[in-house]
Amino acid sequence: MYKLILCDLDGTLLNDDKKIPHINIEFINKAISSGCKFVLSSGRSNMSLNNFNRELGLNVKGCYCIGYNGGIIYEADTLKILKEHLLSGSMAVKAVKLCRKYNVDLMVYYNENLYYEKPSKRIELYAKRSKLVPIYVKDLEDICINNVSKVIIIGSNSLLKAVENEVYTLGLDKEITTFFSADDLYEFNPLNIDKGTALDELSQILNIDINDIIAIGDNMNDMSMIKKAGLGVAVKNGTDEIKKAADYITERTNNEGAVAEVIEKFLLNV
Repeated sequence: MYKLILCDLDGTLLNDDKKIPHINIEFINKAISSGCKFVLSSGRSNMSLNNFNRELGLNVKGCYCIGYNGGIIYEADTLKILKEHLLSGSMAVKAVKLCRKYNVDLMVYYNENLYYEKPSKRIELYAKRSKLVPIYVKDLEDICINNVSKVIIIGSNSLLKAVENEVYTLGLDKEITTFFSADDLYEFNPLNIDKGTALDELSQILNIDINDIIAIGDNMNDMSMIKKAGLGVAVKNGTDEIKKAADYITERTNNEGAVAEVIEKFLLNV
């Protein structure tokens, strides 16, 4: 029997309106009652994830959470950080300077705050969906004198792919981990830190074998945990790359309770 489910949030657990379908809540409760742990594993910040943990009743003793695409693991009740990996200030500055060359919206997460230097409707919407109040600064490089949680940009998919191409052309992929978390979101993380490394770390903390873990996701930032888990699941609405890497593809989309399908099929009907 599987002992731990790591679940992505946007495009996986949440529907397109950024709500949790009731059927997912129902089956998450059934999974927990059966003795399986359910852990959110998201690119979102811990500040944003805490709201969903409360909604799901996961803000209690024995519950955990993974944020920043594996950059942080913490106890969901006490908010105590168990593992944290930060992006060095020097690498954050490199990312900021590169991204400024393109017509994208640029943000930096530092010390449980979201910072930006040019206001835009897209940043406003992103912050609202993340349930955060962004902080304006004249120059994001001033924030990056410190080690930060991550750098993130919003833009058209074609522009973000141009940024990605330059990352590889300049060889920055050897210094920093980058990936798409949505078609319009591209992120810069500490080197070699992702949801897969967080899966490893949490499995060690909880003394759970990787083969006893299910990972569910939809986009490229979920690839590492889907490949590493005992059962890697792609939701029906996931990218083609994720579907090719998964052991199972759901029959339902994120709007139809794909997570509930996984719990029912692999946890409750065994």
